[in-house]
Amino acid sequence: MNEQQSESERRRVSGRRREDAALDQATFAEAFVALTDGIVLTDSEGHVASANPAAFGVLGEDALIGQIFEELLLVSGATKTQDTEGHLVRRAWFPREDRMGVLEIVTTPLPGGRALHTVRDVTAQAELLRLKEEFLMEVAHELRTPIAALTATLELLFEDALSMSRAELGSMVATLRRSALRLEHLVENLLDAGSIEAGTFQVRAMPTSVRQSLQDALNFVQPLLDSKHQELVSQLHTESDRVLADQRRTAQVLANLIANASKYSPEATRITVSSALRDGFVRVTVADQGPGIPRDEQTRLFQRFFRSREVRDQAGGLGLGLTICRAIVQAQGGEIGIESAPGRGTSVHFTLPKARQLTEEAATE
Repeated sequence: MNEQQSESERRRVSGRRREDAALDQATFAEAFVALTDGIVLTDSEGHVASANPAAFGVLGEDALIGQIFEELLLVSGATKTQDTEGHLVRRAWFPREDRMGVLEIVTTPLPGGRALHTVRDVTAQAELLRLKEEFLMEVAHELRTPIAALTATLELLFEDALSMSRAELGSMVATLRRSALRLEHLVENLLDAGSIEAGTFQVRAMPTSVRQSLQDALNFVQPLLDSKHQELVSQLHTESDRVLADQRRTAQVLANLIANASKYSPEATRITVSSALRDGFVRVTVADQGPGIPRDEQTRLFQRFFRSREVRDQAGGLGLGLTICRAIVQAQGGEIGIESAPGRGTSVHFTLPKARQLTEEAATE
């Protein structure tokens, strides 16, 4: 009797094991098909024995089974980046619509001379790394220019201040002020970019004046305008002056937009700042007479680190100004946009809630 129970128990356990093994195999097969990374299994001779659907898309091949993996177009030019025990990591470059793409291929040996290859499209990560490297270079360059001006001016003052005329001293002090303001503006943008990324960026909206924000902005950018003999024309109207906004942040938006307009526009040109009422909002526009921006780049202008190819070689910059402007404007309940065309200048506009209307609405609730 006990022997019969024991045999019956073994059959039940064995049956459960077979069911579990079948379930595990089915689960593995579903996962193999669903993976977004390409998975390729090769035999002892290097031929592709199996591949999941993602592998065909990532490798850009219509047929893989039976091909020699190492002779595939994208794999043959791969560069080894890491070779540790049990894993070989390589990278291959392939053409995409507007730039080169990057594949990462991780090869793991299996018993019997077989191998498992994981193929992943890492173009986005490679692009981010490239942008970070460029960003660090740009930060160093942007810091070096005002610091060099400060150092040179201070050395001149140290050596010749007692023999300089009042006009020469005034010129030296103006150079120091311009360089200091440029450093302050740069550091403020860097700090704001970090807080936007960390999700801690804040504004404090209250009734304020667009005209006053513009005046605060000019404290930063007037030296830049003067150095290029550019004229700023203010067309701010009284009825569109009061807004519900953070005055310091709004001044920062105007400073960034005017600084961009100045940097990328020729000398002795005009920059216009205007305002108008529109559906309960005040729309502020900063327009320049610069080279303009191609239409295909305009949707990317508010991305971090991006600068138009038309102007990136003409002036420095980190590609953070418009990103910060958008964060400030949106945090205050407004919108920001751009209108531009090559050879016709650029116009950036943003909206802010009108203070009086919102105050009246609050009083009626």
